Amino acid sequence: MGDQSLAVEVRSDTGKGVARKLRAVGRIPAVLYGHGNASVSLSIQAKDLDTLLKTSHAGLNTLIDLEGDSAVAGKVVLIKELQRHSVCLLYTTDAAD
Repeated sequence: MGDQSLAVEVRSDTGKGVARKLRAVGRIPAVLYGHGNASVSLSIQAKDLDTLLKTSHAGLNTLIDLEGDSAVAGKVVLIKELQRHSVCLLYTTDAAD
């Protein structure tokens, strides 16, 4: 069990253009991967992730329970990399495993 839960959506489209469109509507692209499992492309509501990281005592080291489609529901993840825009501090990319 993780410390926090986060709603995610599985996405089928990938690429730079798709990621830009996601960010324009307030979502960030993410990738779920792990040893022996196929990677799954996700999108996360940026406000939800920001709130989760601000309220968690562990910050980026928080174990997160994923909620959403059956492919990712119940998975416990740890954020591996989080990139933010240097001026406006918006999330640009998120990768989790």
